[in-house]
Amino acid sequence: MPTLDSILANADIHTLFQPIMDAHQHTVLGHEALSRGPEHSPYHSAAALFNLAKTCQRSVELEQLCLELAISQFMALQLEGRLFVNLSAAAVLALDVSKLVSQLAYQGLASERLVIELTEQYQNDVESLRSVAASLREAGIALALDDLGAAFSGLRRWLDLTPEFIKLDRYFIQSLHEDPVRRLFVASLLELANQLNTAFIVEGVETLQEWHALQQLGIRYYQGYLLGRPQPVPAPVAWPPILATGTGHEQQTPMRELVHPMPTLTPERPCQEVFELFHQDEQLHCLPVITPQGKAIGIIRRNRLLAHFAERFGHSLYAKRPVRSLMDHQPIQVDAGLDVLQVSQHLIEHNSDEMDAWFIICEEGRYLGMGSVRELMRRLTHYQLQMARHANPLTLLPGNVPIQQALERAIAMQERFHLAYCDLNFFKPYNDVYGYDRGDQLITLVATLLRKHLGQRHNFIGHLGGDDFILLLRHPGWEQHIVAMQAELRQVRQHYYRDEDWRAGGIQSLDRDGQPRFFPLLELAIGLVGWQPGCGVTATQLSEQLTQAKKAAKQLSGEDYWLETGGRVAC
Repeated sequence: MPTLDSILANADIHTLFQPIMDAHQHTVLGHEALSRGPEHSPYHSAAALFNLAKTCQRSVELEQLCLELAISQFMALQLEGRLFVNLSAAAVLALDVSKLVSQLAYQGLASERLVIELTEQYQNDVESLRSVAASLREAGIALALDDLGAAFSGLRRWLDLTPEFIKLDRYFIQSLHEDPVRRLFVASLLELANQLNTAFIVEGVETLQEWHALQQLGIRYYQGYLLGRPQPVPAPVAWPPILATGTGHEQQTPMRELVHPMPTLTPERPCQEVFELFHQDEQLHCLPVITPQGKAIGIIRRNRLLAHFAERFGHSLYAKRPVRSLMDHQPIQVDAGLDVLQVSQHLIEHNSDEMDAWFIICEEGRYLGMGSVRELMRRLTHYQLQMARHANPLTLLPGNVPIQQALERAIAMQERFHLAYCDLNFFKPYNDVYGYDRGDQLITLVATLLRKHLGQRHNFIGHLGGDDFILLLRHPGWEQHIVAMQAELRQVRQHYYRDEDWRAGGIQSLDRDGQPRFFPLLELAIGLVGWQPGCGVTATQLSEQLTQAKKAAKQLSGEDYWLETGGRVAC
C-alpha cells in the first residue's frame, strides 16, 4: 500500500478536469482541476488522500504538488479557458507568488488564466489573506470562493476578500424548481454578485429541472454532472436545451437577424495598418480580431489604439506590434440563437469598463458578425412596450392580442400543434369564501406551474384573464408534462385551504342561484384540440372547437385533460 512519502516523492497524483460553462456564449469559461491519489489504493479518493495528508501534517505540501501537476497537465492537454485550482487558506498563505508566476511562465500559462479557489473557512487570517490576494491580483491571478453558503462565514469571506468568482454550494439548487424560497435566495445572491462585479458560478448542476430553473433566473456560469463529469481528458459538452419562458419569448428577434458585416483583423495584423483603417473611416469605432479558424478572440477599439499612438514615441512603440497586443481579450460575445431579452441581460451583467456600442455574434463558436447595442435596445424597447400593452397584469403572461397572433402564426407555419384551454373548476365559490387576494394567489400558482411544466421552447402560454389560460403546444411530450403539472397542482393546493375545508374535501358556498351548496376541491380543467396541415380548419373554427373541448373537460372530475376526438385522459 502506498504511503504519503511515496505518493509525494513519485508525484503519484492523477488530475481530472471538470468544465465550467458560459451559458450566454455557449463556451468554456474554464476547467476545475480535481486531484486523486494512486489508482487501486485506499487513497484514490480525494477525501482519503487529503485526510491522510492532514493527519501527517503535510497538507500544504500535498496541495502545492497538486497545483504544479494541475498546471502541467492543463497545458499538456491545451484545454480552453481558465484553470481553477483548489487551495486551503493555509496553502494560500504559504504561496510564494513570484515563484508561482515564474512557474506559470515556464509552463506557458498566462497568469490571467489561473484562478485560485479558496476551499475552507478561516478565522484569524483575514489580513494575511487579503495581502496574499492583493499580490495574486497584481500578478493577474484571480481568486474564487468555493462552496458559498456551505458555512455561516461564507458571506463574510466574500466581503473580506472581494473575489473575482464565487461558487454557490449545491445545497441551494437542490429542488430549486420546486422551492420558491430557494429561488428567491439564489436570485438575491445573483443580484448581489452583479452589483459587486463578481462572477457567479453554480456548482453541482445535475438535472434538467435544476438547469431550467437556473436558466429562468438568468444564471450565466454552470458546473456539474449535467454538463460534464471530472475526467482526465474532458469530453465535448452536450448542451442541455435552453428553456424559453413560455410567455411569447420565442417571438423575439434572434441575434442572427441583427448581424452587421464588418472588416475583420487577424491577431498578427500590425497596429500601424489598423491605425490607418481607423484614420480612413471616422465612423469605424472597433474591429473584431478573428483567428484563421474563425474564432473571435478580441476587439481592437479605436479610442484605445489612437490613445497609444498619441503617446510620446507612440508610433515607434506600437506601429509594428501585432494587434493582439492592444486588443480587448474579453469582448462581449453572444450566441446567434439568443434573443434580445437574453442578450440584454448578458450586457447588464458584463463588467467591462470599456463596453461600447458593439458586441460579437457567434454561431457554434465561430464568428458571424457584429451586433449593435443601439439596435438591440430598440428591439428590446419595442418588445417591452408590446408586452406592457398586451400582457396580463397579474401573471405578466401574453393576453388576448398576442394569443390570437400566436395562433394565426402557428397555422401560417403549417406545422402540427395542439391548442389547450385551461380553466379552474369551482373557482368562483372559492373566491367568494376565501377572498380575491387568495384567488389571485391561486391564479398566479397556476401560471407558475404552467411555465414550469409546459414552458419548453416553441410552446406558448397565454392568459385570457381570470382563471382562463390558453396553451399552444408544439414541444413533443406535452402529454407527460400536463400529467406532471396536474399532479403537482393536486399536491400543493392543500396550502390554499383551511384545514377543516381540506379534511372535508371542499367548501360550502352559494351557487349561481343563491342556494347553499358543497363545492369540491379546485381542479384545473384542460380541453385540447389538435391541428395539422391540410385539415382546412381556420383560427376562428379552431377557437370554437376549443370552447367545446373546454366544456367537456369541465364535466370531468379527477381527469388530467380532455382531448377532442381522443376522449378524456385519466391521471
